[in-house]
Amino acid sequence: MPAGLIERMYAFQVYPREVEEIKGGQVTNVASIQEILDVAFDQSNLTQGPGIGFNFTSVSRNHAVRDFLLSIAFGLPDEALKAAEDLSLRLASAMDNRSNPALFAVSTHQVKSNPSSRSVVLWTFPQQAVFRFSAGSDSTVIDLMDAFNRESNVRKAALFTGENGKVDFLGGKVLDLQGTTSTKPAADFWVVKFLDAQLQLGAKEGSRLLATALRNTHDKCREDPGAQAQVHSAILGIISSNQSLYSLQDVEDRYLSGSTAEVFHNQVKSEPTRTSSFQLDESVFESQIHYRIYTLQTGVIVSVPLEVAGTVEVTDEEDRRTLKLSGMVMEEKLRSRRG
Repeated sequence: MPAGLIERMYAFQVYPREVEEIKGGQVTNVASIQEILDVAFDQSNLTQGPGIGFNFTSVSRNHAVRDFLLSIAFGLPDEALKAAEDLSLRLASAMDNRSNPALFAVSTHQVKSNPSSRSVVLWTFPQQAVFRFSAGSDSTVIDLMDAFNRESNVRKAALFTGENGKVDFLGGKVLDLQGTTSTKPAADFWVVKFLDAQLQLGAKEGSRLLATALRNTHDKCREDPGAQAQVHSAILGIISSNQSLYSLQDVEDRYLSGSTAEVFHNQVKSEPTRTSSFQLDESVFESQIHYRIYTLQTGVIVSVPLEVAGTVEVTDEEDRRTLKLSGMVMEEKLRSRRG
């Protein structure tokens, strides 16, 4: 779903550490790029990204980035432009030589469900080989948007939504396609240095992420029964535990080892995501990973609730796994494949 009708947009050419080289300004022909931006927003799945919260130093909730966002969303035109320029300077200062030059865009959108609210989206796109800039003129805008049209793959983004109030714009959602452990020093600048924030996974989001990581680990270890047994024990341990707060790193350290831990670790490599704690939502977790499913050579599919999976016997004989199950039939149904 698109972010909403664009009210304001700004675009800048940003090079690492080169604050004197930043060029760009307000985009005046926003209607012509609404559709392109909508597509980029939908493809990014930004609304499903990890949550972040700003690092406030006092109860007054003063925060430079938050102040910039509020000015961009609700300030007078001159205030909004100045805030967008300040954000581009902040981004350049946060980047280092391991970061690539980028097209940095800032857009403000109407929120259809609440006329008093606005959404602000921060985007970075790969830099083009050639740019023709004339900062503050219409030609700058046209050249920037030509480049935008040619290369619209989002690399990093952040979404903030709210009203112009004391309890709004305290955090948002982020996208970081470079946020892996191998590129962590270069990627940290987006959330930590640039936004001055920390990752905060919500209960549903974190529970769903954990369940998906465990399920994928189980599937990737199909040739290793011992590894699958570790995953199975981890799932049962989580379900039966009284522990309320989890992180992916906690689960890995507590329940997994060896190659199983390595496979699980590779499901989510971004360290802020891995170490971010969340409240376990049991209903969401179990809805994602409630059954262990076996498909037999005959085409029969056996679906076993995890809490009784111990009643199923799986043996390995000459590179073949055999399932044995017995029990009293309590109900029998006849269904077509369409259910």
